[in-house]
Amino acid sequence: LAVLDLDFNSITGTIPSEIGMLSSLNWLGLHYNSFTGTIPSEIGMLSSLRSLNLYNNAITGTIPTEFCALNNTFIVYDQFEISCTCNDSVYREGTTCN
Repeated sequence: LAVLDLDFNSITGTIPSEIGMLSSLNWLGLHYNSFTGTIPSEIGMLSSLRSLNLYNNAITGTIPTEFCALNNTFIVYDQFEISCTCNDSVYREGTTCN
């Protein structure tokens, strides 16, 4: 599975850590749902991931340090409750997060 598009589905609850087992995933769309909680660190193990869209959810916390190993991954989120610490390919509202 290379693309998982769950956008605009009104999904509630937390993002399942099992998504980290989808080793061939290169695009993960989760925006416009009602996800809560934190971003599972297991997503940071997806070495093929190139795009992760998280905006318009209720996710809080920090982007896990496991994401530091992801190269050329564009992560989009808009929640002010999320902060990032490592990846300059991470963006919030069009701003680079250093």
